[in-house]
Amino acid sequence: MRDSFIDYPAAILVIGLFLTAQPAAGHGSHLPRPTNEELAKIEPAIAGGEVFARAVFEHLSHGLDGGRKEIVERIGQMLFFQDQIGGGFSPQSGPRDAEYFRWQMDRALMELMDGFPGLVEMDFRSGSPAWDRDKPVELDPQTNLVLVKTLTGDGAPGFAVQDIDMLSEQAPNIVWPEGYNKRLIRIRPNAVTYSLLRLHQVPPGKTIIHLAFQNDDTDKPHHWHALTLTTPENGQFALDLLDETGAATPAMVRLTSKNGKRMHEPAGAIDLRPLMNEVTGLTIYGPGRGYKVTMPGRYAGHYWYLPHGFEMALPAGEWELHVFRGLEYVPVHRTFKVEPGGRTKETVKLERHTDMPARGWFSGDDHTHARLMSSEDGEKLLTVARAADLHVCNVLEMGDWMRSFYPQRGFGKEYRVGSGSHWIVPGQEDPRSLLGHAIGLNLTARVRDLHRYLLNDWWAGEIHKQGGLYGHTHVGAKACLVERQMAIYQPMGIVDFNSILQTTLGTEYYFDFLNMGFKMTATSGEDMPYTGVTGGSRLYAYCGTEKPFDPDLWFDAVKRGNTFVTNGPLLDLRVEDAMPGGEIAVKENRKLKVTARAWGLAGHTAPEVLRLVKLGETAAEASAAKEEQSEIEINTTLDAGHGFWLVAYAKGRDGSEAITTPVYVVREGLRFWNVDKAEAVIERQLAVIDETEVELRKCEEAVRGGTVPLDYWVRWGAEQADEVRVRMNKARDFYHKLKEQLADERKLRTNP
Repeated sequence: MRDSFIDYPAAILVIGLFLTAQPAAGHGSHLPRPTNEELAKIEPAIAGGEVFARAVFEHLSHGLDGGRKEIVERIGQMLFFQDQIGGGFSPQSGPRDAEYFRWQMDRALMELMDGFPGLVEMDFRSGSPAWDRDKPVELDPQTNLVLVKTLTGDGAPGFAVQDIDMLSEQAPNIVWPEGYNKRLIRIRPNAVTYSLLRLHQVPPGKTIIHLAFQNDDTDKPHHWHALTLTTPENGQFALDLLDETGAATPAMVRLTSKNGKRMHEPAGAIDLRPLMNEVTGLTIYGPGRGYKVTMPGRYAGHYWYLPHGFEMALPAGEWELHVFRGLEYVPVHRTFKVEPGGRTKETVKLERHTDMPARGWFSGDDHTHARLMSSEDGEKLLTVARAADLHVCNVLEMGDWMRSFYPQRGFGKEYRVGSGSHWIVPGQEDPRSLLGHAIGLNLTARVRDLHRYLLNDWWAGEIHKQGGLYGHTHVGAKACLVERQMAIYQPMGIVDFNSILQTTLGTEYYFDFLNMGFKMTATSGEDMPYTGVTGGSRLYAYCGTEKPFDPDLWFDAVKRGNTFVTNGPLLDLRVEDAMPGGEIAVKENRKLKVTARAWGLAGHTAPEVLRLVKLGETAAEASAAKEEQSEIEINTTLDAGHGFWLVAYAKGRDGSEAITTPVYVVREGLRFWNVDKAEAVIERQLAVIDETEVELRKCEEAVRGGTVPLDYWVRWGAEQADEVRVRMNKARDFYHKLKEQLADERKLRTNP
């Protein structure tokens, strides 16, 4: 069990933190402009200044006196201004403006360090008095930070932030011949260096550690010292996690020291690293076993998946507790205090603000990657699904043009893992080629053939033979060349769904194909552990309330298109008796009754606006009259006209979004498309196909030239180019005929 302090990544942006103190300096605002005289004073950057400044602003914003607190706030302001310019949010500011703010930040750092209380000064210059190694340094258990100033000469100063984990008996970064194990601190040569040491897993009481100081330009340390630390006795903390019925429940939990803003890993957190992170080889997900949930609003941040409550030692002081369990529960944020040697217990009983299963709607995620090779793997993943309150979590083996990753022990019902109404279902993300990424859900067997790797219609056919669903992913993000497979394969009628919400909602391609008259079922998947984390967003599928929940009901609902996607607001849309995915056939123009409703947690995911979007344009809109309002409803009538598609869209007060799959109103003999926009969209698809032809030729030329014998991405592109061209030509023919149909319908609509 790991019970250390854990920090946010050193490069974390301070925008969100600083906005709370500087509401006027928002995105797109005009930043203060330095004068030419001020710009002329800019000095070179101090080494390590930005990383040091971010750590100072994050951890030392609390507990300082008025003067130093003002300096830290000024540092945060300068970081914010730099981030605004770097992110393109202040187009009137240039690189020299950013340099000026960086210089001001460096100056503020030097001012802050001048006489900083508790600063440990180690002067290694000849003849200087040594730091008293037996003088105790009292650690604040809320921060476990030590500021060290080392002097080795009169050169340019520098800053450094270093983490020191005191768990191990053997220091991991340096072993000395005499047997002493010292923690390595890198410093500037012949200069002053300010080092912020973030200590992890510090034992209570008195601790002596060795510090080895090594110049940046050398490969071995040449100064060393000892440091005596004292920290108060820990207290004991216990947490009970209960659902709305009072039963023990999994949940997503975060513990943060109130003053130091350092996170502590909760005991018993599920370790997903062997199932996920160790496959990606990336380290952006931590810290520790935690995952950063990227979602709108104040509840975003790192969480750990907990199977149940826990008890553990915690450093003394005030703590913040966050508990999250998906979009139907009220998130919990509370503060508690741990006394040295004392015992503290918190009971969190989560309450629903809505019960979607009682309404027949069950949540899911279409895109999670994880190894699932044992019952232990299955139990971990099921805990994640239950902690995030996802009823169907599709765990996908991921293939590429050479091999596959995240292996599954099998496919089909016997390999599902479930408890109550929460299920883990194996599937696949494959193929992933120069034609985009595709997903197969609810499989009974793995589908894979490298010699048909670009022939998505073959893959879809094999998936459909099993009763599975074939769909396109990264559609909302417009990523991974998804536009190619959409342009070529959407006209074949083989696509069951398109994933348009992956942390953020994207509707451009979704609306494009709807405006050409294609039925498009909306789904959502976070692509954990790559771009998002399971729990932040989801799709809902309508399974009804007449039968006990079963994953097959959920997949049937997705197949019908009875879905909406969200990272906040919840939606309901009815056109007459039709729900999302439904079709209304009309023979002539008539009035259609439309009802839409959006709701959520007041002040958080509750909608501030609800729209009916018809053929890509707003047909009706309603806004919340009060900030504390939790629900918006639209009741209206629309003319059936020549037919249309209609979705409900909502935006939450926290910036979250939701959108439904359309209801399709189909006029007899006509297509439910946008006749004003369809031609331009059709031309875009033809252009995408032409671009794909260029890529295929590049593959063929490379293979003929013999320059890439081991590049299988190129090899399969060349080998299968002719068969792909057959499909591209069919798609071209389809689009040309669609243009002819468009011309005919325009005449018909003009002269009925």
